[in-house]
Amino acid sequence: MYFKVTVIVIIFFCVKNVHTGNHLRFGDPSCRQPRGDVCVEIYQCPFFVDLLQRSPKPRPPRVVNIIREKQCGMVGRKIPKVCCTLQKSSSTTTIKPKTTTFKTFKIKKDPEIDIRTDISTHKNFDLLPHDTCGPIIGDSRITSGTSTFLGEYPWMALIIYYTDEGLDFRCGGSIINEKYILTAAHCIIDSVVGVRLGEFDIDKSEDCEMGVCAPPVQDFYIEKYIVHHAYDSKTLANDIALIKLATLANFTTLNVRPICLPFVETLAETNLVGRNAIVSGWGVTEDGSKSTKLLKVSLPVLPNSVCQRIYGRFAPITAEQICAGGLKGKDSCGGDSGGPMKQIENFDGESRFVQYGIVSYGPRDCGTEGQPAIYTRVSSYVSWILDNLEKN
Repeated sequence: MYFKVTVIVIIFFCVKNVHTGNHLRFGDPSCRQPRGDVCVEIYQCPFFVDLLQRSPKPRPPRVVNIIREKQCGMVGRKIPKVCCTLQKSSSTTTIKPKTTTFKTFKIKKDPEIDIRTDISTHKNFDLLPHDTCGPIIGDSRITSGTSTFLGEYPWMALIIYYTDEGLDFRCGGSIINEKYILTAAHCIIDSVVGVRLGEFDIDKSEDCEMGVCAPPVQDFYIEKYIVHHAYDSKTLANDIALIKLATLANFTTLNVRPICLPFVETLAETNLVGRNAIVSGWGVTEDGSKSTKLLKVSLPVLPNSVCQRIYGRFAPITAEQICAGGLKGKDSCGGDSGGPMKQIENFDGESRFVQYGIVSYGPRDCGTEGQPAIYTRVSSYVSWILDNLEKN
């Protein structure tokens, strides 16, 4: 089975119960969608500040319509108030029309990749969680089906984009610590506006199974993103990027946890060929319909020579990539890009999920027998990841 994301939101900060700081008052009665929103001046809502900064003057009709849809009042005769929910830190930030502290996106020019065998001495080594990453929840070892259960993969992230139709989830990613999301470089475009963590069914305001409900999702603005300096948009070589969240993710909830990375030498050198790995996401199903629930698929890892025969005329398949799949009706697909390929390993003496790959690209028709897909090999970029992490 394969997947794609679905469009179900107008303003993602108001569509679900959202984890926020202590300075917001939820359910403002003047808002049209009182699911964790507050009525504020338009210049106090980072989403709308960013929207206005990006749009030309006079404002396009689509921008005007978004403002009208979320308007909940006026300040005087000229300044509208809008329904807004945002992830806040412990201190309140006020945004004014011409002097704003809202951080716009910026791409960091990273240094050349530092290839080394022992990374335990890296200055940022302790920024990757060792004790809490990759937990195995319930029966996560069972991979024969395509459905996941509530909280099975708590490191899953959804990347949110602004489109002409509103906000949309179009790529995935994985949580690697409280501040950073690992994803594919081809997922980073100008229309990225945020990240959602802790999601399960994007069509429901509250995720529940068998009488148990998950904590609220956590929505974040982006401080910056970092695309690999050698990323090639034509060949998709070095298809890897980091997203730095504007505020810290809350790991005290069971539905938001980081995944382990293969920074241990024995894991970095693991030969996955002949084994199966798990890919998860909210993508297109085999009948072309859109899935609202998080799905998973178990795929065989193949020698890179198999993918070289199929894709080599378009782009060389390198040691920094993984070839996997090729089973009829089982594949990653549109909407899964940037999501993790993972497997259960012995990590520091415990069974944990370790991320080995990032969904990069595959055949035009997902799930075509004999046509596997390409994944970025995470172990080849652990040093690059560490080089680009920053302390909070």
